[in-house]
Amino acid sequence: MVRLSDIIKQDTLKKSVSEQENKPAILKEDKKEETVDQDSFNKIEADVQFKDMVMGKKEETVDQNTFEKLEAGVQFKDIVTEKKEIAKKAEDKERLKQYEQIYDNIYEFAKGVITAIKAGGKPELSQGFKLIEQIVDNTESLDILYKKAIYSKGLDTTVLHGVNVMVYALKIGQGLGFNRKQLTELATASLMHDTGMLRIPDSIVNKTEKLTDEEFNLLKRHPIFGHEILSKLYPEYPWIAEVALQEQERVDGQGYPHGLKGDEIHIYAKIVSVVDVYEALTHKRPQRKRYLPNEAVKMIVQKERDSFDKKVIKAMLTKLSAFPLYSYIRLNSKAIGMVIELDELSPLRPTLQIIFDDKGRKIAGEKIIKLKDTPLLYITDSIDEENLPK
Repeated sequence: MVRLSDIIKQDTLKKSVSEQENKPAILKEDKKEETVDQDSFNKIEADVQFKDMVMGKKEETVDQNTFEKLEAGVQFKDIVTEKKEIAKKAEDKERLKQYEQIYDNIYEFAKGVITAIKAGGKPELSQGFKLIEQIVDNTESLDILYKKAIYSKGLDTTVLHGVNVMVYALKIGQGLGFNRKQLTELATASLMHDTGMLRIPDSIVNKTEKLTDEEFNLLKRHPIFGHEILSKLYPEYPWIAEVALQEQERVDGQGYPHGLKGDEIHIYAKIVSVVDVYEALTHKRPQRKRYLPNEAVKMIVQKERDSFDKKVIKAMLTKLSAFPLYSYIRLNSKAIGMVIELDELSPLRPTLQIIFDDKGRKIAGEKIIKLKDTPLLYITDSIDEENLPK
């Protein structure tokens, strides 16, 4: 059986999906409702039921400061529309720029690692550890890095893939309650998980037509090549090589190279296996457009949920937000907003700042909407910043 993950891996090598044998059936066109199918979420067998995501709104209280303002003659409608603290985060451009710089620094580090390994050297990992620890010690930065990873383009796709997988893996590790040491190890292993691809000939990597069986079988040996390289370079960090070896394994035993099942697979590799597919789906390939985050999540849940650890899938649904912080979305009302606050209990209903009305006109002032408190409104689409009304 050809799996979604196998097709994605060949997408990375510019192999046309349309040429694949036994390719998965194309998803039927969805009704124009919420873009992530909640029924798919509910099918996940987990200790926490996803119906708990739909929570009643908490009773709101009016503080003394509000009463004082009323006594001073301030109109209540003015208080309601006052600048919220959460909106200040969206306007703190300097802090966002600093977080994005971390992403750029890690990209340059990863690029240097690949160059050194190709030249037969042993890259020093200390700088990488320091950069990763900057993220681990400041979890707020992960939301910014997540958006950066989702919308990244125009860079070396081989390096970019490793960096993005690292960001997504950290989000899931955070959702699983990993400690600082575990998160640092997970991020390092994720960043280097595809090292074995360096041994795949360029004639295969750059091939645009269908791979022969011989070529595809060689491609499938990249986890073994990665293990050989990394176990020699970093015997003091055995988990790096182990993850590289197991990142294409699946909990149902249908992965490769050894067909491992369940807990035979390292937890870090279980995480990388999911985000490896997610990263490929959410980025453009020569023969197809990229899928939006909500579409990628739906495809994984509907097509391959039995391939991945259920706890990892559950963490993906809550931590890899269908609508990243500071991303832009369209509502069923046709208005366009920016996501300014996420709610892990209601991942499909974040808090928005409305930017454009249904006619594409810029909204004057500030209009904040909490979708979980507004049942008649829902998100129908995600929008790239470059496609916003001019």
